[in-house]
Amino acid sequence: MTNSLTQAQDRTFLDECSKIIEEAETKGILLRIMGSLAFKLHCPKYGYLAEQMNRKLTDIDLASYSSQQTGVDKLLRSLGYTTQSYVQLAAATMGRSIYWKNSVSVHIDVFWDQLEMSHTIKFPGRLEKDKPTIPLAELLQEKFQIVKIAWKDIKDVIMLMLEHDMSETEKGPESIDLSIITRVLANDWGYYYTFTQNIKETQRRIDELTMLPQTDRQVVRDKLAKMLTIIENTPKTTRWKLRAKIGTKRIWYTEVGEV
Repeated sequence: MTNSLTQAQDRTFLDECSKIIEEAETKGILLRIMGSLAFKLHCPKYGYLAEQMNRKLTDIDLASYSSQQTGVDKLLRSLGYTTQSYVQLAAATMGRSIYWKNSVSVHIDVFWDQLEMSHTIKFPGRLEKDKPTIPLAELLQEKFQIVKIAWKDIKDVIMLMLEHDMSETEKGPESIDLSIITRVLANDWGYYYTFTQNIKETQRRIDELTMLPQTDRQVVRDKLAKMLTIIENTPKTTRWKLRAKIGTKRIWYTEVGEV
């Protein structure tokens, strides 16, 4: 019964999100999917693992540019989504807007221009690179920028690693472009530290997923090891080197509050 309810809930999120993105496309509004839903959509071969790993969809996360805000607001309201001014005011301080639709119990976060959490992922020039989700490099960053990464986020990363290859240059929407990631990490020691610690944490925990064949777990380990090597071998800026001398003696990330 529980699996049936979870599948029904997941289908509601998928249907709602598809409707929103299709309407946005029709109206010429640039809107992209983030979060666990994006991982599921971008992993058609290994997406079934989300259910096996008990990875439930809980909300819809979207990304857009602030220049599209009026259009996005009109679109969501036309589809039955509402908000409250005090909620929007609080959310705006974190660079996002919040909507919900009571009839289907769906909650939406729309992030404008960047995802600002433990570390910041900037969207300008990137949202046009893929659809209906944000590009793979940003999807991976979305998880590995989290200072206290959760098991559910590690599961998403493992699924992404199994589904997609990596490259050190842009090779299209189905390959993770590591140059986007290494460029940012080479200039920001704090982000580099969080990101590389999360690579190591994923390497440590992958064997907990006993439903995955050993061959699949090794594929993920190899890709993570390759990624770590590329990051370490990328020349670092003077700014990075100066901050590295301080290390964790000073907080290296942004404390994330709740709306």
